[in-house]
Amino acid sequence: MEKLQILRSSPNYDELVKLYKKEKNFKLKERYHALFLMYELKNCTKVAKLLKRSRRTIQLWVTVFNEGGINASILNTPPGRPSRLSKSQIEELKADILTHPRNLGYEFSNWEGKSVSYHIKKKFDVELKVRQCQNLLHKMGLTLQRPKYKFPKADPEKQKEFVKEYF
Repeated sequence: MEKLQILRSSPNYDELVKLYKKEKNFKLKERYHALFLMYELKNCTKVAKLLKRSRRTIQLWVTVFNEGGINASILNTPPGRPSRLSKSQIEELKADILTHPRNLGYEFSNWEGKSVSYHIKKKFDVELKVRQCQNLLHKMGLTLQRPKYKFPKADPEKQKEFVKEYF
């Protein structure tokens, strides 16, 4: 059996090192590292030991690179599970969340995971757990904000005197 080596001339060793240094994605950076080490060491077992990976993984990365080039090495992220809410429902939900809950007939005053979950169940008949609703709020660019309590009978002058007296 022939020894596995890098057969492509582009990108070369120096270009792979540059790609490695500027890459932010750890998994892709690790692949670039393995490839330029293969240029240097020309041995999958040694590269695997250095990177704490299996020899088979390094062989797979080199084979993918040899067959498809650097673009084939770029990871495709899995699409994941589709959302239970459509894009129009999400837009409608965002509009609802931007209004005060009491204007929609609810007894609570703050939108948080539990209240959003309840609203989605009531309006769209879709059950989402509290954590998923919190993630959804985050994806919409919204944050949990609670109002500051104000005491209408408090006297600001007496408060200032108190602070001066004790601090």
